[in-house]
Amino acid sequence: MHVKTLLYLVKYMWFSVSSGVLLLITLGWPVAIGLVDVEKPSDWGITKQAIAEVLTPSVRGHSLPEKLLIPDSKYEDELTVHYTLDRGLQHEAQRLLKRYNPDYGIFVAIEPRSGRILAMAESSRDGLNHGNLSLSNTYPAASISKIITAVAAVNEDRATGSTIIPFNGKSSSLYKKNVFRHKQNKWTRNLTLNESFAKSVNVVFGRLGAVDLGGQKMMEYAYRLGFNQRFLSDFVFDNGYIELDIGDSWQVAEMASGYTTRNTLSPLHAAALSATAVNGGKLVTPVLVESMVGPHGIPAYVHENPSYSEAMSESSAEQLKTMMQATIQKGSAKSSFRRFHRGDMAGVRVGGKTGSLTGFHPRGKYDWFVGFGEMEDRQIAYAVLCINKEKWYVKSSRFAREMMEFYFSPETISQTADSMG
Repeated sequence: MHVKTLLYLVKYMWFSVSSGVLLLITLGWPVAIGLVDVEKPSDWGITKQAIAEVLTPSVRGHSLPEKLLIPDSKYEDELTVHYTLDRGLQHEAQRLLKRYNPDYGIFVAIEPRSGRILAMAESSRDGLNHGNLSLSNTYPAASISKIITAVAAVNEDRATGSTIIPFNGKSSSLYKKNVFRHKQNKWTRNLTLNESFAKSVNVVFGRLGAVDLGGQKMMEYAYRLGFNQRFLSDFVFDNGYIELDIGDSWQVAEMASGYTTRNTLSPLHAAALSATAVNGGKLVTPVLVESMVGPHGIPAYVHENPSYSEAMSESSAEQLKTMMQATIQKGSAKSSFRRFHRGDMAGVRVGGKTGSLTGFHPRGKYDWFVGFGEMEDRQIAYAVLCINKEKWYVKSSRFAREMMEFYFSPETISQTADSMG
Protein backbone atom coordinates (compact mmCIF):
# COMPACT_ATOMS: atom_id res chain seq x y z
CA MET A 1 0.00 0.00 0.00
CA HIS A 2 1.49 3.33 -1.04
CA VAL A 3 1.69 5.98 1.69
CA LYS A 4 -0.02 8.59 -0.48
CA THR A 5 -2.89 6.21 -1.17
CA LEU A 6 -3.26 5.48 2.53
CA LEU A 7 -3.32 9.16 3.46
CA TYR A 8 -5.92 9.89 0.83
CA LEU A 9 -8.19 7.00 1.77
CA VAL A 10 -7.96 7.89 5.44
CA LYS A 11 -9.13 11.38 4.56
CA TYR A 12 -12.09 10.22 2.49
CA MET A 13 -14.25 7.60 4.16
CA TRP A 14 -17.82 7.26 2.97
CA PHE A 15 -20.77 6.17 5.03
CA SER A 16 -23.89 5.38 2.99
CA VAL A 17 -27.34 6.16 4.31
CA SER A 18 -30.67 6.00 2.54
CA SER A 19 -30.80 9.79 2.21
CA GLY A 20 -27.31 10.29 0.73
CA VAL A 21 -23.62 10.29 1.63
CA LEU A 22 -21.88 11.69 4.67
CA LEU A 23 -18.16 12.49 4.66
CA LEU A 24 -16.21 11.87 7.85
CA ILE A 25 -12.58 12.58 8.69
CA THR A 26 -11.02 9.77 10.69
CA LEU A 27 -7.64 8.45 11.70
CA GLY A 28 -8.45 4.80 11.00
CA TRP A 29 -8.08 2.54 7.97
CA PRO A 30 -11.44 1.45 6.49
CA VAL A 31 -10.98 -2.30 6.67
CA ALA A 32 -14.51 -3.35 7.59
CA ILE A 33 -16.49 -0.16 7.12
CA GLY A 34 -17.54 1.89 4.16
CA LEU A 35 -20.96 1.75 2.54
CA VAL A 36 -22.56 1.21 5.92
CA ASP A 37 -26.32 1.02 6.15
CA VAL A 38 -27.61 3.00 9.13
CA GLU A 39 -30.78 0.99 9.54
CA LYS A 40 -33.46 0.80 12.16
CA PRO A 41 -33.77 -2.70 13.65
CA SER A 42 -36.99 -4.56 12.96
CA ASP A 43 -39.58 -4.84 15.72
CA TRP A 44 -37.82 -8.06 16.66
CA GLY A 45 -34.40 -6.43 16.92
CA ILE A 46 -33.06 -7.91 13.66
CA THR A 47 -30.72 -5.97 11.37
CA LYS A 48 -28.83 -6.83 8.17
CA GLN A 49 -25.62 -6.98 10.17
CA ALA A 50 -27.13 -9.48 12.60
CA ILE A 51 -28.30 -11.64 9.69
CA ALA A 52 -24.88 -11.40 8.01
CA GLU A 53 -23.08 -12.75 11.06
CA VAL A 54 -25.13 -15.95 10.84
CA LEU A 55 -25.73 -16.26 7.09
CA THR A 56 -22.29 -15.44 5.61
CA PRO A 57 -20.54 -18.75 6.36
CA SER A 58 -23.37 -20.64 4.66
CA VAL A 59 -23.38 -18.41 1.55
CA ARG A 60 -19.62 -18.70 1.21
CA GLY A 61 -20.12 -22.47 1.37
CA HIS A 62 -22.76 -22.41 -1.40
CA SER A 63 -25.63 -23.03 1.00
CA LEU A 64 -28.84 -21.09 1.62
CA PRO A 65 -30.33 -22.46 4.86
CA GLU A 66 -34.10 -22.61 5.13
CA LYS A 67 -34.02 -21.50 8.77
CA LEU A 68 -31.77 -19.25 10.84
CA LEU A 69 -31.48 -18.45 14.51
CA ILE A 70 -30.51 -14.81 15.07
CA PRO A 71 -28.67 -14.39 18.40
CA ASP A 72 -29.45 -11.40 20.62
CA SER A 73 -32.75 -10.69 18.86
CA LYS A 74 -36.13 -10.66 20.57
CA TYR A 75 -37.04 -13.87 18.75
CA GLU A 76 -35.73 -17.00 20.42
CA ASP A 77 -36.89 -19.48 17.76
CA GLU A 78 -35.48 -20.28 14.35
CA LEU A 79 -36.90 -18.15 11.57
CA THR A 80 -37.86 -19.32 8.09
CA VAL A 81 -35.83 -17.43 5.48
CA HIS A 82 -37.25 -16.26 2.15
CA TYR A 83 -34.51 -15.31 -0.31
CA THR A 84 -34.58 -12.75 -3.10
CA LEU A 85 -33.40 -15.15 -5.83
CA ASP A 86 -35.46 -15.50 -8.98
CA ARG A 87 -35.59 -19.28 -9.39
CA GLY A 88 -36.20 -19.14 -13.12
CA LEU A 89 -33.29 -16.78 -13.76
CA GLN A 90 -31.00 -18.75 -11.44
CA HIS A 91 -31.87 -22.01 -13.19
CA GLU A 92 -31.32 -20.51 -16.65
CA ALA A 93 -27.91 -19.13 -15.64
CA GLN A 94 -26.84 -22.52 -14.29
CA ARG A 95 -28.15 -24.22 -17.44
CA LEU A 96 -26.12 -21.95 -19.71
CA LEU A 97 -22.99 -22.31 -17.58
CA LYS A 98 -23.33 -26.09 -17.82
CA ARG A 99 -23.89 -25.86 -21.57
CA TYR A 100 -20.86 -23.66 -22.32
CA ASN A 101 -18.73 -25.01 -19.46
CA PRO A 102 -15.99 -22.32 -19.32
CA ASP A 103 -12.97 -22.93 -17.10
CA TYR A 104 -14.67 -20.59 -14.62
CA GLY A 105 -17.98 -18.85 -15.15
CA ILE A 106 -19.99 -16.45 -13.00
CA PHE A 107 -23.34 -14.72 -13.49
CA VAL A 108 -24.74 -12.31 -10.91
CA ALA A 109 -27.88 -10.18 -11.30
CA ILE A 110 -29.66 -7.67 -9.07
CA GLU A 111 -32.80 -5.57 -9.18
CA PRO A 112 -31.45 -2.00 -9.51
CA ARG A 113 -34.06 -0.18 -7.41
CA SER A 114 -34.10 -2.52 -4.42
CA GLY A 115 -30.71 -4.25 -4.54
CA ARG A 116 -32.41 -7.65 -4.41
CA ILE A 117 -30.09 -10.34 -5.78
CA LEU A 118 -31.96 -12.18 -8.54
CA ALA A 119 -29.26 -14.71 -9.46
CA MET A 120 -25.85 -15.79 -8.23
CA ALA A 121 -24.65 -18.67 -10.40
CA GLU A 122 -21.19 -20.09 -11.07
CA SER A 123 -19.34 -23.10 -12.40
CA SER A 124 -15.83 -24.46 -12.93
CA ARG A 125 -14.75 -26.88 -15.64
CA ASP A 126 -12.59 -28.90 -13.24
CA GLY A 127 -15.58 -29.47 -10.94
CA LEU A 128 -13.57 -28.59 -7.83
CA ASN A 129 -14.74 -26.38 -4.97
CA HIS A 130 -13.08 -22.99 -5.40
CA GLY A 131 -15.21 -21.25 -2.79
CA ASN A 132 -18.02 -18.91 -3.75
CA LEU A 133 -16.59 -17.25 -6.84
CA SER A 134 -19.34 -14.62 -6.90
CA LEU A 135 -18.14 -13.07 -3.63
CA SER A 136 -14.41 -12.75 -4.34
CA ASN A 137 -12.60 -9.59 -5.52
CA THR A 138 -9.39 -11.18 -6.79
CA TYR A 139 -10.41 -10.59 -10.42
CA PRO A 140 -8.78 -7.76 -12.44
CA ALA A 141 -11.42 -5.13 -13.14
CA ALA A 142 -9.82 -4.46 -16.54
CA SER A 143 -11.80 -1.98 -18.65
CA ILE A 144 -14.75 -2.02 -16.25
CA SER A 145 -12.59 0.60 -14.49
CA LYS A 146 -13.41 2.96 -17.36
CA ILE A 147 -16.82 3.39 -15.74
CA ILE A 148 -15.10 5.23 -12.86
CA THR A 149 -13.29 7.54 -15.29
CA ALA A 150 -16.39 8.19 -17.41
CA VAL A 151 -18.48 9.03 -14.35
CA ALA A 152 -15.80 11.34 -12.95
CA ALA A 153 -15.37 13.15 -16.29
CA VAL A 154 -19.06 13.84 -16.90
CA ASN A 155 -19.98 14.51 -13.27
CA GLU A 156 -17.12 17.03 -12.93
CA ASP A 157 -18.07 18.70 -16.25
CA ARG A 158 -14.72 17.82 -17.80
CA ALA A 159 -16.42 16.15 -20.77
CA THR A 160 -19.77 15.02 -22.15
CA GLY A 161 -20.61 12.02 -24.27
CA SER A 162 -20.27 14.15 -27.41
CA THR A 163 -16.86 15.62 -26.50
CA ILE A 164 -14.28 14.70 -29.15
CA ILE A 165 -11.02 13.43 -27.64
CA PRO A 166 -8.29 12.83 -30.27
CA PHE A 167 -5.76 10.05 -29.76
CA ASN A 168 -2.93 8.19 -31.45
CA GLY A 169 -2.10 4.51 -31.29
CA LYS A 170 -4.23 1.39 -31.06
CA SER A 171 -7.39 1.31 -28.98
CA SER A 172 -6.00 -1.59 -26.95
CA SER A 173 -2.56 -0.09 -26.28
CA LEU A 174 -1.34 2.37 -23.65
CA TYR A 175 1.93 4.25 -24.14
CA LYS A 176 3.19 7.24 -22.18
CA LYS A 177 3.90 9.33 -25.25
CA ASN A 178 0.30 9.00 -26.43
CA VAL A 179 -1.09 9.83 -22.99
CA PHE A 180 1.17 12.73 -21.98
CA ARG A 181 2.61 14.03 -25.26
CA HIS A 182 -0.25 13.84 -27.74
CA LYS A 183 0.53 15.32 -31.17
CA GLN A 184 -2.06 15.76 -33.88
CA ASN A 185 -1.01 14.09 -37.13
CA LYS A 186 -2.50 12.27 -40.11
CA TRP A 187 -2.91 9.08 -38.06
CA THR A 188 -4.81 10.78 -35.25
CA ARG A 189 -8.31 9.45 -34.66
CA ASN A 190 -11.07 11.71 -33.40
CA LEU A 191 -13.77 9.90 -31.44
CA THR A 192 -16.38 11.17 -29.04
CA LEU A 193 -16.29 10.05 -25.42
CA ASN A 194 -19.32 7.84 -26.16
CA GLU A 195 -17.43 6.15 -28.98
CA SER A 196 -14.24 5.81 -26.95
CA PHE A 197 -16.18 4.17 -24.11
CA ALA A 198 -17.96 1.86 -26.54
CA LYS A 199 -14.71 0.84 -28.23
CA SER A 200 -12.78 0.85 -24.92
CA VAL A 201 -9.97 3.17 -26.05
CA ASN A 202 -7.23 2.99 -23.42
CA VAL A 203 -5.37 6.16 -24.41
CA VAL A 204 -8.46 8.37 -24.13
CA PHE A 205 -9.31 7.13 -20.64
CA GLY A 206 -5.70 7.15 -19.51
CA ARG A 207 -5.42 10.82 -20.50
CA LEU A 208 -8.78 11.74 -18.96
CA GLY A 209 -7.71 10.21 -15.66
CA ALA A 210 -4.08 11.30 -15.47
CA VAL A 211 -4.20 14.70 -17.19
CA ASP A 212 -7.74 16.07 -16.88
CA LEU A 213 -8.86 14.62 -13.55
CA GLY A 214 -5.77 13.61 -11.55
CA GLY A 215 -5.21 10.87 -9.01
CA GLN A 216 -7.04 12.46 -6.09
CA LYS A 217 -10.23 13.03 -8.09
CA MET A 218 -10.04 9.52 -9.56
CA MET A 219 -9.82 8.00 -6.09
CA GLU A 220 -12.71 10.16 -4.90
CA TYR A 221 -14.94 8.70 -7.61
CA ALA A 222 -13.66 5.19 -7.04
CA TYR A 223 -14.81 5.66 -3.46
CA ARG A 224 -18.17 7.04 -4.57
CA LEU A 225 -18.60 3.89 -6.61
CA GLY A 226 -17.80 1.60 -3.69
CA PHE A 227 -14.16 0.64 -4.20
CA ASN A 228 -11.91 0.09 -1.16
CA GLN A 229 -14.97 -0.17 1.06
CA ARG A 230 -17.55 -2.71 2.15
CA PHE A 231 -21.28 -2.90 1.59
CA LEU A 232 -23.02 -3.71 4.84
CA SER A 233 -25.42 -6.23 3.36
CA ASP A 234 -27.22 -9.18 4.95
CA PHE A 235 -24.12 -11.25 4.09
CA VAL A 236 -20.47 -10.34 3.62
CA PHE A 237 -18.88 -10.12 0.18
CA ASP A 238 -15.88 -8.27 -1.21
CA ASN A 239 -16.00 -4.88 -2.91
CA GLY A 240 -13.61 -3.90 -5.65
CA TYR A 241 -10.16 -2.70 -4.61
CA ILE A 242 -7.76 -0.17 -6.09
CA GLU A 243 -4.09 0.21 -5.14
CA LEU A 244 -2.82 3.55 -6.36
CA ASP A 245 -0.14 6.14 -5.69
CA ILE A 246 -2.16 9.25 -6.53
CA GLY A 247 1.05 11.20 -7.16
CA ASP A 248 2.23 8.78 -9.86
CA SER A 249 0.63 10.01 -13.09
CA TRP A 250 1.40 6.81 -14.97
CA GLN A 251 -0.28 4.68 -12.31
CA VAL A 252 -3.29 7.00 -12.55
CA ALA A 253 -3.39 6.52 -16.34
CA GLU A 254 -3.25 2.74 -15.90
CA MET A 255 -5.99 2.82 -13.27
CA ALA A 256 -8.23 5.12 -15.34
CA SER A 257 -7.98 2.90 -18.42
CA GLY A 258 -8.08 -0.41 -16.53
CA TYR A 259 -4.70 -1.41 -17.97
CA THR A 260 -3.46 -2.84 -14.67
CA THR A 261 -3.98 -5.78 -12.33
CA ARG A 262 -4.00 -3.40 -9.35
CA ASN A 263 -7.72 -2.71 -9.95
CA THR A 264 -9.82 -5.67 -8.80
CA LEU A 265 -13.55 -6.24 -8.70
CA SER A 266 -16.08 -8.76 -7.42
CA PRO A 267 -19.05 -9.79 -9.61
CA LEU A 268 -21.58 -8.56 -7.03
CA HIS A 269 -19.94 -5.14 -6.86
CA ALA A 270 -19.79 -5.09 -10.67
CA ALA A 271 -23.56 -5.66 -10.88
CA ALA A 272 -24.17 -2.81 -8.40
CA LEU A 273 -21.82 -0.61 -10.45
CA SER A 274 -23.84 -1.28 -13.58
CA ALA A 275 -27.11 -0.55 -11.77
CA THR A 276 -26.09 3.08 -11.24
CA ALA A 277 -26.75 3.78 -14.94
CA VAL A 278 -30.47 2.95 -14.63
CA ASN A 279 -30.89 3.92 -10.99
CA GLY A 280 -30.49 7.67 -11.21
CA GLY A 281 -26.83 7.45 -10.21
CA LYS A 282 -27.49 5.61 -6.95
CA LEU A 283 -25.13 2.86 -5.79
CA VAL A 284 -27.42 0.32 -4.14
CA THR A 285 -26.43 -2.33 -1.60
CA PRO A 286 -27.13 -5.89 -2.87
CA VAL A 287 -29.17 -8.03 -0.45
CA LEU A 288 -30.07 -11.72 -0.39
CA VAL A 289 -32.81 -11.98 2.26
CA GLU A 290 -36.32 -10.92 1.32
CA SER A 291 -37.91 -11.71 4.67
CA MET A 292 -37.72 -13.87 7.80
CA VAL A 293 -40.86 -15.38 9.29
CA GLY A 294 -41.60 -16.97 12.64
CA PRO A 295 -43.31 -20.38 13.15
CA HIS A 296 -46.76 -18.75 13.28
CA GLY A 297 -46.29 -16.77 10.10
CA ILE A 298 -45.39 -13.53 11.86
CA PRO A 299 -42.83 -11.48 9.88
CA ALA A 300 -39.75 -10.84 12.02
CA TYR A 301 -37.79 -9.07 9.28
CA VAL A 302 -38.66 -7.66 5.82
CA HIS A 303 -36.34 -5.96 3.34
CA GLU A 304 -38.25 -2.76 2.62
CA ASN A 305 -35.83 0.18 2.56
CA PRO A 306 -32.91 -0.20 0.14
CA SER A 307 -29.61 1.29 1.27
CA TYR A 308 -27.84 3.41 -1.31
CA SER A 309 -25.42 6.29 -1.80
CA GLU A 310 -25.51 9.04 -4.42
CA ALA A 311 -22.57 8.18 -6.67
CA MET A 312 -23.34 10.77 -9.37
CA SER A 313 -26.05 13.11 -10.57
CA GLU A 314 -29.06 11.84 -12.49
CA SER A 315 -27.86 13.59 -15.65
CA SER A 316 -24.44 11.91 -15.33
CA ALA A 317 -26.18 8.55 -14.91
CA GLU A 318 -28.09 9.18 -18.13
CA GLN A 319 -24.82 9.88 -19.95
CA LEU A 320 -23.30 6.69 -18.53
CA LYS A 321 -26.38 4.80 -19.71
CA THR A 322 -25.94 6.20 -23.23
CA MET A 323 -22.27 5.15 -23.27
CA MET A 324 -23.20 1.63 -22.19
CA GLN A 325 -25.86 1.44 -24.90
CA ALA A 326 -23.26 2.53 -27.46
CA THR A 327 -21.12 -0.47 -26.43
CA ILE A 328 -23.69 -2.90 -27.78
CA GLN A 329 -24.76 -0.71 -30.71
CA LYS A 330 -21.36 0.10 -32.23
CA GLY A 331 -18.68 -0.93 -29.77
CA SER A 332 -16.88 -3.95 -28.36
CA ALA A 333 -20.10 -5.96 -27.77
CA LYS A 334 -21.70 -5.17 -31.12
CA SER A 335 -21.19 -8.63 -32.60
CA SER A 336 -22.69 -10.37 -29.56
CA PHE A 337 -25.85 -8.23 -29.67
CA ARG A 338 -26.28 -8.07 -33.44
CA ARG A 339 -30.00 -8.17 -34.37
CA PHE A 340 -30.95 -8.32 -30.68
CA HIS A 341 -33.70 -5.69 -30.97
CA ARG A 342 -36.11 -7.79 -32.99
CA GLY A 343 -39.38 -9.52 -32.23
CA ASP A 344 -40.02 -9.80 -28.49
CA MET A 345 -36.81 -7.86 -27.72
CA ALA A 346 -37.76 -4.78 -29.77
CA GLY A 347 -38.77 -2.80 -26.68
CA VAL A 348 -35.85 -3.84 -24.48
CA ARG A 349 -33.09 -1.31 -23.81
CA VAL A 350 -29.74 -2.88 -23.04
CA GLY A 351 -26.25 -1.57 -22.43
CA GLY A 352 -22.99 -2.69 -20.94
CA LYS A 353 -19.21 -2.55 -20.72
CA THR A 354 -16.68 -5.15 -21.76
CA GLY A 355 -13.35 -5.80 -20.09
CA SER A 356 -10.54 -8.28 -20.64
CA LEU A 357 -7.15 -8.86 -19.02
CA THR A 358 -4.94 -11.72 -17.89
CA GLY A 359 -5.12 -12.43 -14.16
CA PHE A 360 -3.72 -14.88 -11.64
CA HIS A 361 -6.34 -15.71 -8.98
CA PRO A 362 -7.34 -18.00 -10.61
CA ARG A 363 -4.88 -17.88 -13.49
CA GLY A 364 -6.38 -17.23 -16.89
CA LYS A 365 -7.75 -14.67 -19.32
CA TYR A 366 -10.58 -12.69 -17.73
CA ASP A 367 -13.53 -11.69 -19.89
CA TRP A 368 -16.09 -9.32 -18.31
CA PHE A 369 -19.43 -8.00 -19.41
CA VAL A 370 -21.37 -5.85 -16.96
CA GLY A 371 -24.65 -4.40 -18.07
CA PHE A 372 -28.32 -3.63 -17.66
CA GLY A 373 -31.62 -4.36 -19.32
CA GLU A 374 -34.92 -2.56 -18.97
CA MET A 375 -38.37 -2.59 -20.49
CA GLU A 376 -41.08 -0.43 -18.95
CA ASP A 377 -40.91 -1.13 -15.19
CA ARG A 378 -38.87 -4.32 -15.52
CA GLN A 379 -35.16 -3.73 -14.85
CA ILE A 380 -32.08 -5.83 -14.23
CA ALA A 381 -28.37 -5.12 -13.68
CA TYR A 382 -25.81 -7.91 -13.96
CA ALA A 383 -22.22 -9.02 -14.30
CA VAL A 384 -20.86 -11.91 -16.33
CA LEU A 385 -17.29 -13.11 -15.89
CA CYS A 386 -15.73 -15.97 -17.83
CA ILE A 387 -12.15 -17.00 -17.06
CA ASN A 388 -10.42 -19.01 -19.75
CA LYS A 389 -7.11 -20.83 -19.40
CA GLU A 390 -6.34 -21.73 -23.02
CA LYS A 391 -9.57 -22.08 -25.00
CA TRP A 392 -12.48 -19.63 -25.22
CA TYR A 393 -15.81 -21.39 -24.70
CA VAL A 394 -18.20 -18.41 -24.73
CA LYS A 395 -17.84 -14.64 -24.69
CA SER A 396 -19.32 -13.00 -21.62
CA SER A 397 -21.24 -10.54 -23.80
CA ARG A 398 -22.83 -13.44 -25.70
CA PHE A 399 -23.77 -15.11 -22.41
CA ALA A 400 -25.33 -11.83 -21.27
CA ARG A 401 -27.40 -11.57 -24.42
CA GLU A 402 -28.90 -15.01 -23.91
CA MET A 403 -29.72 -14.18 -20.28
CA MET A 404 -31.46 -10.97 -21.37
CA GLU A 405 -33.45 -12.83 -24.01
CA PHE A 406 -34.62 -15.18 -21.29
CA TYR A 407 -35.40 -12.51 -18.69
CA PHE A 408 -37.41 -10.33 -21.07
CA SER A 409 -39.18 -13.12 -22.95
CA PRO A 410 -43.01 -13.00 -22.74
CA GLU A 411 -43.01 -16.47 -21.15
CA THR A 412 -40.67 -15.40 -18.32
CA ILE A 413 -42.55 -12.16 -17.72
CA SER A 414 -45.85 -14.08 -17.62
CA GLN A 415 -44.45 -16.59 -15.14
CA THR A 416 -43.17 -13.76 -12.96
CA ALA A 417 -46.58 -12.08 -12.98
CA ASP A 418 -48.29 -15.38 -12.08
CA SER A 419 -45.92 -16.01 -9.15
CA MET A 420 -46.49 -12.49 -7.81
CA GLY A 421 -50.24 -12.82 -8.21
